[in-house]
Amino acid sequence: MNRAFYIVGIVFAVVFLFLGAYYAEEVSSARWNDYFSSYSSFDYSYSYGSDLDNEYTEEAGLWSLFFILSFIAVDLLGLLKVKTRTVKVLSIIGLSLSLIMLIWTFLMISSPGSISFDEVYPAWAFYCLTVLAFSIVGLVQSVRYYRRSRMGYITPNSDSKDLLDS
Repeated sequence: MNRAFYIVGIVFAVVFLFLGAYYAEEVSSARWNDYFSSYSSFDYSYSYGSDLDNEYTEEAGLWSLFFILSFIAVDLLGLLKVKTRTVKVLSIIGLSLSLIMLIWTFLMISSPGSISFDEVYPAWAFYCLTVLAFSIVGLVQSVRYYRRSRMGYITPNSDSKDLLDS
């Protein structure tokens, strides 16, 4: 079952990477269109953030919230189900990054005029690539753990020290 969650994590990371690129481009083009339309009408009172780019930023923030919460679920399940040292370390690092991104997402949703999605997309892209790498390693570790447990090397009553050293 845990392998399926890692596969979902891989698919979501790729989807979120492309979806984030789309929203970053939409926010950027909406801001530039607003800037040039106010510049061409000789209205020099340009305020940061138009309605359209704020709307795109909020929408991207809500999508980010969905993906980040699903990545948190994948990390928590990996931490609880797969008993290898590698998965535990990667799950803790992934949870830490996810919590940072979750806070950043709430800040972006609460004030889209101050923080726009195109400005923070490089951090989201780094986060997606990190989640993708962690999900791939977690999938490999989960398959290895499943095979060892089926072969009889790991029993349900095994000592946790034995599980971590193997």
